[in-house]
Amino acid sequence: MEWGTLAVAAVGAVFGIGATLVADVLRARRELDQRWADTKRVVYVRFLTSLAQAHSRVTVVAFREEPGPVREQAVHHAFLSDPQHADAKSVLRELAIAAPDHIYRAAVPVYEQLRATRDLLASHPVGPESPEYQQLSWPFFKDLDALQQLMRDDLRPPAPSRAQMMRSRSR
Repeated sequence: MEWGTLAVAAVGAVFGIGATLVADVLRARRELDQRWADTKRVVYVRFLTSLAQAHSRVTVVAFREEPGPVREQAVHHAFLSDPQHADAKSVLRELAIAAPDHIYRAAVPVYEQLRATRDLLASHPVGPESPEYQQLSWPFFKDLDALQQLMRDDLRPPAPSRAQMMRSRSR
């Protein structure tokens, strides 16, 4: 056998092994990215759901027009008693671990607004149309929507680069 044939075979083998390794590394990276995105999606949904459900539970209890101490205890109990064992504070801590910093920083004020709403409803007999309640609930829902949009943007796959688009067009 000639040396040239052996050299070509060796170069081909090295190229084949290298291409396989690169493909495996890229596939593993893509799978890891997908698992991380799935984890974040679950935490995002849990947090948004826990906020909305806590708000609903608190308002339902508060608007029953119970006397002061009974209302206060019922509102605090409703805030903390999530039937899915995913109260907002616990999921906020999950969010602190899983979410990028800008999303966590946007989530904390929304949680604080929910707590302010809880405190108002626990301490004052207000109705759904009262200005005090409206001053807290409107910003809460507005910021909740903005937070949801931030989370959606974070979960969106990155847009392909110009080079990737040009390569896909040339095929």
